[in-house]
Amino acid sequence: MPETTKCSQPQLGQQKEFHIAPMLDVSTIEFRYFMRLLSKRAILWTEMTVAETLVYRSQHNSLDDTNIQLDSELMRHCGWFDERHHYDGSCVDMVNPHPIVCQIGTNNPKQAAFATRVVQACGYDRIDLNAECPSDRVSGREFGAALMRDKDTAIDVIRSMVQTSESFEDEMTLPVSIKTRIGVDDFDSFEHLVGFVESLIDAGCKRFVIHARKVYTQGLSPAQNRTVPPLNYPFVYQLIQRFPQCDFWLNGGIMNLQHAKRVAYGQVTVYQLEDTENSCIHEKHSVPCDQCNMSHGSCIAHPEKNIPNLRGVMVGRLARDNPAALADVDRYFFGEATNPCSSRRDLMEKYIQFIERIYPRRCCDDDDVISSRMVMDMQQLIVHNRQCCSICQEFLLNTSSGLGHPDPDEVNDQNEVATYNDVIMPDQTDTKRRKRHIQKYGNAKIVSGVIDSAIQPTLSILYGQRGNNLFRRELHRLSRDMKVRNCGPSYILRKAMAAIPTEVWEKPFALNDTS
Repeated sequence: MPETTKCSQPQLGQQKEFHIAPMLDVSTIEFRYFMRLLSKRAILWTEMTVAETLVYRSQHNSLDDTNIQLDSELMRHCGWFDERHHYDGSCVDMVNPHPIVCQIGTNNPKQAAFATRVVQACGYDRIDLNAECPSDRVSGREFGAALMRDKDTAIDVIRSMVQTSESFEDEMTLPVSIKTRIGVDDFDSFEHLVGFVESLIDAGCKRFVIHARKVYTQGLSPAQNRTVPPLNYPFVYQLIQRFPQCDFWLNGGIMNLQHAKRVAYGQVTVYQLEDTENSCIHEKHSVPCDQCNMSHGSCIAHPEKNIPNLRGVMVGRLARDNPAALADVDRYFFGEATNPCSSRRDLMEKYIQFIERIYPRRCCDDDDVISSRMVMDMQQLIVHNRQCCSICQEFLLNTSSGLGHPDPDEVNDQNEVATYNDVIMPDQTDTKRRKRHIQKYGNAKIVSGVIDSAIQPTLSILYGQRGNNLFRRELHRLSRDMKVRNCGPSYILRKAMAAIPTEVWEKPFALNDTS
């Protein structure tokens, strides 16, 4: 079992922070790796981990164990991934996953304490309680947004998380936060939100991520709950100033990096205030707001001055729908000299190299095992009998002529090991399952879920650029083509990229004006 101690990582200091939100079915390991290639400094979040699942999946720990024994299954369900641990601790050419936050969902204090111990043992930097998700999968089980209606349960869960964190040694203490909305259903007054926050402060929580919309647990879908209720930034600013002893992060409606920076740091531009000591936003801004000109009367005005305990901002849909917009985060928001990637080509090549390591091609081996998970979770090594097949030689074959014609000696190279040294995975000898797979997919040895997980983060990389729709269509077409499935997701990504003019990929990322 690889050790889970952290390599050196960026420290979460006093500078304003830029967070990439937890998104259900989006914030996967692949998505987070893609985001980390774009920014070394942004703070990444996992999708919500259900604490009950961690309890159920733990084979070596009881609910009351104080020292957690990790195994690959428990780490997988906790969303933990650090590729460097599979290369004997080497950090060379590997992306550092830190800083990273694990969000959990639960209404059970004991399960919350157990999840906190698992999260700490994995190596996360922080832990967060979800008290804002409106999904039926969550609210129907009386956690997520339902916790805003059940203050006593929220208090018990947070207190359990904080006390568990404080029981760790000083250097291993895990900061605890709660992510919530400004209201839920009919509980949407400022007084209710203040009372909710005050109760959580009394329970030991000092960190709050506020999504600046209310949430409706009935009548709106999760997608509608992210767009229909109006954003109310002044409401959040008022709350933040009410509790100067706590740290806050604002989530919801951040449009771009310029907007993120103005909200985080404040900027007197449109209005010059006579009383800047007590005001953080101009009185004309309120909900419904006719100044911001946003749908549903939303107000997304930045504060007119820096609010010290507004510690940063969080984006979600911006990262999912236009990831290239975050390519300048490190330089523009954090003041670094350069960004990690200079172009979409640079980003995609680094990501494809990662995908080739965790989801190797299966066209050149004689094994019947099905690739349904990452290669480091597999029970046996995959050995390639050939350097490439007649399909993937288009990108993988290194020829002396450079013209792409195969060299028989190169094609017949033997015993190319495709993976890591110590790997474990569930047994896949179920013959009935294998027969069903053959009936559905033929000889394809890589399941569709693997392909979809690998390509999903890249779907919007050409947002606003020539070839965006063509790239997405090619990804969809190739991902459903059983003839190329065994060449793996890296081949599919390269093949789809080849349909787009080279200059589109090599065009430098746009930089924001810092003057």
